[in-house]
Amino acid sequence: MDYLSASVVLVGLLCILNLVLTYGMIRRLREQVADAGGKALEVPRSVLGAGSTVGSFSAIDTEGGSLTRDDLSEGQWVTFMSPGCPACEELLPLVAERARAYGPERVLAVVVRDADKDNAGEGNGVGEYLERLAPVARVAICDLGDELTAAFALTGVPAYVEMGRGGRIASSGRTLPHRAEEVRRTDRSRPAHEPA
Repeated sequence: MDYLSASVVLVGLLCILNLVLTYGMIRRLREQVADAGGKALEVPRSVLGAGSTVGSFSAIDTEGGSLTRDDLSEGQWVTFMSPGCPACEELLPLVAERARAYGPERVLAVVVRDADKDNAGEGNGVGEYLERLAPVARVAICDLGDELTAAFALTGVPAYVEMGRGGRIASSGRTLPHRAEEVRRTDRSRPAHEPA
């Protein structure tokens, strides 16, 4: 009977120790969040934010048509993807589906080549993107840092932009929102001067 009583007391003490340690961890986590100003960790931007104005650029699409900032209209989507990017590979079917739903006149798909792969003779993988996107969107092929990507301050892929009025960006991000209504709802809740 003494062993049973000792075992129950030991288990009780271990439970109390566990509660004290758990409480201490929770308190430290709350302090860390408070030290960070109560803000959640933010993913760095890979493209201009909402309210920003797209820079001027001149490019040629895959059909040989001229493409400038003036060709971007309100509500138009611009997506940036690159062959060999795992996240882009996952998003490609969704982007093609959205482009099909929106129509080619409302979607500009920018395929960003990987110059390192081209120089290494590995092939750039642009063909698959053209095959999937050209029937459903206007497509432009470029390199990171050229006029088109610089106009959007693109630093990484995947990225998307929904155009607003007057060459301004209504919304942007790394992945497409579930529905276009979500983009517009998000845009209305945020002042134009506030970054996304």
